[in-house]
Amino acid sequence: MVYYAYIKNISDDFSSRYVVVFASRVVADEWWRAVSTSANTKYLDSVRRVAPQFFTHDVSKANASSSITDAQVASSFFGKVFFTLLPNRDDGGLSVIPILDFADHVSGNSEYWYCPGSSTGNVTPNSKVYVSRTERTRFRVRLISERKDIAGTIMIGSDEIAITLTSTNLSIRVSRSSHLIVSKSPEPGLKFSDLTNGFGVVTPLLDNEGQCGNIKELFKTDDGEDWELV
Repeated sequence: MVYYAYIKNISDDFSSRYVVVFASRVVADEWWRAVSTSANTKYLDSVRRVAPQFFTHDVSKANASSSITDAQVASSFFGKVFFTLLPNRDDGGLSVIPILDFADHVSGNSEYWYCPGSSTGNVTPNSKVYVSRTERTRFRVRLISERKDIAGTIMIGSDEIAITLTSTNLSIRVSRSSHLIVSKSPEPGLKFSDLTNGFGVVTPLLDNEGQCGNIKELFKTDDGEDWELV
């Protein structure tokens, strides 16, 4: 699904305002990573991400719309992004973009699965992780390489992550049988893109009376479901 954002000129309130159309939300986050880590330092000083759908730029330093034609910045996004210049303020007319309701992909945001015993502090290493309609456990998703003095990085699919219990120092790992468990150390090589299709569920567990329970086992797969941060 296409994704929209505004870009405002930080120097005034009437010129160099854009509506940007990205091929997807993933593309928007990847474009921002390319711009915010660019070898062309003019863009580092110019473009700011104020909110998921709102950016600013200082056109006296660099115009964000030029990023996709600059080989040092984000030219690989030329076929995935386009910028539409809005009329000057006094000329009237403003394109209203669809507002999307979702959690931002900020390193340190949360995911809810279910790990029995976590709420009472009795969870132990090698405990399995489930999904449940009635129970939940909060996990924090963060970048493995994130510096402590630079928080709030927007995560993209290629980033290596750790998924950690917020209640204790245990992290998600994958068992030999591909089930998700908690461990004292995070799973090596786990990517943020795994939250898109890297985890799936199996048949609901049976309760003591042989009826389907409200929890399902969670496992690592190459064709899983899409999980969202909250």
